[in-house]
Amino acid sequence: MVLLSDLLRYELVDRAGETRRLVDFSIDPAAGDYPPVASLLLRDPSRHERELPWRNIAIDWQRRLIQVPSFDLAREVTSDAPAPPVLLRRDVLDALVLDLKHRQAARANDLWLREEGGRLWLRGADLSAWALLRRLGHGLFGHGGERQIVDWKEIEFLRGDRAAARQAGDYHHRVAQLPPAQIARLLDQLPYLHAAELLALLPESIAAQTLESMTPERQLQVFEELAPEHRGRLLAGMAPDAAADLLGCLEPGQARSELERLPEPRRTHLLDLLRYPEDSVGGIMTNEVVVVPAEMRVGEARQALADQLRAFDFVHYVYAVDDPEQRHLRGVLSLRDLLVGDERCAVAEVMNPRIETIGPLEPAHEAAQRLADAGLAALPVTAPDGRLLGAVTFDAALAQLAPPSLCDRGLRIFS
Repeated sequence: MVLLSDLLRYELVDRAGETRRLVDFSIDPAAGDYPPVASLLLRDPSRHERELPWRNIAIDWQRRLIQVPSFDLAREVTSDAPAPPVLLRRDVLDALVLDLKHRQAARANDLWLREEGGRLWLRGADLSAWALLRRLGHGLFGHGGERQIVDWKEIEFLRGDRAAARQAGDYHHRVAQLPPAQIARLLDQLPYLHAAELLALLPESIAAQTLESMTPERQLQVFEELAPEHRGRLLAGMAPDAAADLLGCLEPGQARSELERLPEPRRTHLLDLLRYPEDSVGGIMTNEVVVVPAEMRVGEARQALADQLRAFDFVHYVYAVDDPEQRHLRGVLSLRDLLVGDERCAVAEVMNPRIETIGPLEPAHEAAQRLADAGLAALPVTAPDGRLLGAVTFDAALAQLAPPSLCDRGLRIFS
C-alpha cells in the first residue's frame, strides 16, 4: 500500500532517462468498488499538461521511481472532453466524502493505493488529522499517529454538483441501504450543494422519505437546488402533509409553479391541505386515507383496497364510508379486522361505529393531546356534515407535543 501524497513525490522517468514533473493520476469511478488508475498526468518542458495511459508503466519502489516507456506517447490534455476524468489529487484528495461505515461526512486527507497485477488500485481513504500532518510535513511527520483508514467501497465520493449524479455508474449507491432518517442526518453534515447531489443519487421513493425526515430549514435549502423535474417527482412521492408543509415554506409564485407541475389527484390533495392554517388540525392532517364502502362485503373490500394500500403512506386504519365519492364517515376498522373478518360479512358488521372525530379548524395542539390521551394511531378529521376529510396521525401529533430537538429528527411512524 502507498499513500497518494507519497507517490506524487516519486520521480517520473522514461527509458531514455528524461524526467518530467508528475502532476496527478486519473481513475474511472465506475470501474467497481476499487477503481484502477487509468492514466497519469505530467507537465512537459513547455509547462503544458499531458496524459499518459497506464500501459507498460512500472514503479520502482526502492528507488522511488515511476518508469514509463516514452514521454512521446503522452497526449495533450484538452478541456473539451465529453466526460472529464476524475483526478485523485485535484478532485478526490481533500474532497468531502461520506464514510458510510461510521455514518459521517469527512475530508479525504490522504488516499491509499495498492499495486496488483501491474496496476494501481484505489483502496481506501485516510480521514485522520495525522494524514494531513504527514502531507504538510512532506512525509516527515505524522507517521506515529493513529490512522483512520476507510475502505474505498464504504466511501461515497461527492463532487458538490447535483448534475454529476446523472452519471449513475460513478457512485457506489450504498447510501441507499441506510434508513431515510439516517440519510437525512448525513445530509445535515454536508454543504447544501453536496446534499442536493446526494439526494439526486437516491431512488426517488427513498429520496422522498429522506426529504420528509430533514429539518424544515435544511429541507427547503436542498429542495431549491434540485432540478425542477426532480422536485416535482419528490413532491409527488412525499406524504401529503409533509409535501404541503414544504410548499407552504416556498414563495407563492414558486409554490404555484411546483403545484402546476404535479399530476392529478396529487395537486388537488395538496391544494386541499394548503387551505388550512398550519397550526390547525387541517394543517397537520393527511388527506390520503384508505376508505371502503360500509355495505361492501369484507372479501370484496380486500380486493378493492389493493391500489390504495400500495399508493398511500397511512394504512393503519381503514375508514368505512357511505359512498367513496361523498365519504360520510360510518366507522373504522384496522387492517387486522379486515384480514381476519368473515369475507361474507358486510364491512358495517365488523367495523367500529363509535369513533372519535375532530374538525379541521380545531387547534393542532388539541388534536395531538386527544390522540395521545386516547392512545390512538390516528384521529379522523371530518367536516360539519360528517364527510371524512383526512386523519391526524400519531407522528403528526408527536411533532406538536415533543420538544423541538426530537421533532428535528424527522420522525415518521405512520405517514
